[in-house]
Amino acid sequence: MKRICFILLTIILFTKSSISDELKNVMFLFPFYTPETSLGMVLNDIVYFKKQEQKYYSTVNMFLVYTAKQQIVVGLNPKLYFDGDNYLLESKLVYSNFKRKFYGIGNKTTEDAEEDYIKRSHGVDIGFSKKIFENIRLGIQYDFSDTTMQDLDQNGQLRFYDNDGILSGIGPKITFDTRNNNIYPTTGCKLDLSYLLYNKDIGSKFDYSIINIDFRNYIEVYKKRLLFSYQIYAGFINGLAPVQSLCSIGGPNFLRGFYSGRYIDNIVMAIQPEVKFKITNVIYMALFSGIGNVYSNLESVDIEKLKMASGVGIRIKMKNSPRMNFRIDYAVSNESKEIYFTMLEAF
Repeated sequence: MKRICFILLTIILFTKSSISDELKNVMFLFPFYTPETSLGMVLNDIVYFKKQEQKYYSTVNMFLVYTAKQQIVVGLNPKLYFDGDNYLLESKLVYSNFKRKFYGIGNKTTEDAEEDYIKRSHGVDIGFSKKIFENIRLGIQYDFSDTTMQDLDQNGQLRFYDNDGILSGIGPKITFDTRNNNIYPTTGCKLDLSYLLYNKDIGSKFDYSIINIDFRNYIEVYKKRLLFSYQIYAGFINGLAPVQSLCSIGGPNFLRGFYSGRYIDNIVMAIQPEVKFKITNVIYMALFSGIGNVYSNLESVDIEKLKMASGVGIRIKMKNSPRMNFRIDYAVSNESKEIYFTMLEAF
């Protein structure tokens, strides 16, 4: 783990110093609020840079989060383009000590089953891809994490699940990307297809696999004053995955209006559209919604029984070229009302 961190930091420093014509740095220290954290503070330093002939920015996002619930998250998230846009190295290193809630597994769990626990984990995701055709990348990804569940409810359900231990998974990823910008896109689309196999032969305590399908489309309806976007996402797990790896809905980026991880299971399917209206050069208003659910297997998929949420939000420009927004969202689901104060877009 330490060796991986050292290699990544060396690559980042080399990339910034030797292959960038445009280099910018944005640092924020701001309060935020989500139902999962209550009030918190985040120190976020985003470095972005590129050569003139490159379409997309390389970014290095470093963040430190501390909340009123004494939750801590520290992370480093570099996405580095080489040789123009031909090669991409992306990674995420994270340490977290995070108080969470567990309601059970399935799409029929009740709020009465709520129990608290602390998830402590550290890990790294790393991927490397090459452009094989215009707008198409093919690569490989590796995921490693070491997790322990602490302060379990002695009368709760979670104590009956085996979740502690190492996850180690590897697999291919293919991306189709026509977006005009990778930080704040307004036109184009992106499709990610990935497969990860977690196996004891590569150091994982658990044996399972997961397929992820993530499609995002961005449409400029009227002269940068009206933007329409939507995300279609599906995840499929085969095998016995630990609770922390199960597919889920909820949180500030995926079906806002539900607590993050309120519903978890082997399969998730969801779509979330969003419309942004320009109010001033600094402020946009957003209307968004989300429809989806989790399922135990393909036979149990029922599109007539869906979880739904919708809401309204404000986007306040903090930085231009590329645009970065402070985001305030108020969302209502069919079981709760939530408010989110955070940075950057949901998707």
